[in-house]
Amino acid sequence: MTPGGAVRRAVYVCGVAAVAVAAFAAVAHVVGPESNALIILASFVPLLLVVGVVGLVSLACVRAWRTLAVAVVVVLAGVSMQAPLYVRDAPDVVAGDNEIRVLQANIRLGEADTDALVELVRSRAVDVLTVEELTDSAVIRLRDSGLDDLLPETYLVPHGSGGGGTGIYSRFPLRDPARLGDFSMANLVTTLDVGGGRTVTLAAVHPMPPYPSPSWMWAAEVEKLRDLLHERAADGDPVVVSGDFNSTYSHSRYRDLLTDGFVDAGEQAGAGLVPTYPADRWYPPVIAIDRVVLKNAVVGEYERVHLPGSDHYGIFATVTPQFTQTEEAQ
Repeated sequence: MTPGGAVRRAVYVCGVAAVAVAAFAAVAHVVGPESNALIILASFVPLLLVVGVVGLVSLACVRAWRTLAVAVVVVLAGVSMQAPLYVRDAPDVVAGDNEIRVLQANIRLGEADTDALVELVRSRAVDVLTVEELTDSAVIRLRDSGLDDLLPETYLVPHGSGGGGTGIYSRFPLRDPARLGDFSMANLVTTLDVGGGRTVTLAAVHPMPPYPSPSWMWAAEVEKLRDLLHERAADGDPVVVSGDFNSTYSHSRYRDLLTDGFVDAGEQAGAGLVPTYPADRWYPPVIAIDRVVLKNAVVGEYERVHLPGSDHYGIFATVTPQFTQTEEAQ
């Protein structure tokens, strides 16, 4: 084989391998594996699809047209699975008095800069803040930073250390706050009294991550979360679920939650991939695990925000609940 032929062969093999990576990404998106390694790899489906695009370029360079034709179909199939994230699927609404300004924040074992977080709440005129990895000391620091003055209604289940604590801070009165099921970390649910006899169900969630815990435990918690949220939504109230889901749009179990009227707010907004983790590395965040999910509500703004001192970015969203005519008339 000539040197030129050897190079061409190497480029061809690399191109096929890159497309195979994209094919795996598409399969992982659909199948929903319970292997720790495969679950983690499924978190990176969008990046794996980029590898597949590089493979297409490689095959085109060596003019492997038949292989390229098959590869284009494979990569396009994978890309089509991510496409809904980039197309807004929400009606335009006039927010008026109904708008709820939501901020989601994982504060990294309570170590995030509380002054910066409270300033973010103030500058964004946040109505509801959900906090994960809330510790006892973080509760005190947030209070000292003035959060209770801005959002006086609270339901807090902090943890002395570690990442198991969760909290809700609200401008609206909270009714019937409770733990949402039995999870490894605190998942909370309450009802927001938004005035005029109207109520909105709010959940702050944090199922366990798929690593280092056994994969079946992660799968069981995500499935349990889906069941509990759907049960809670049975009364017909608008629902806002905000939290660190420890899963991405490319995990089938997360997408199973998005049924019976539940929608991913980022997908509804057409915001695209909004990665939030990790936020404390030299490279940009690569996976989108902090999310907002809605039912009977429409998202307006949806964007990532910086949380100094945390390994997560936050998510800020404006949400307009869609009440029934009976509720509106009250």
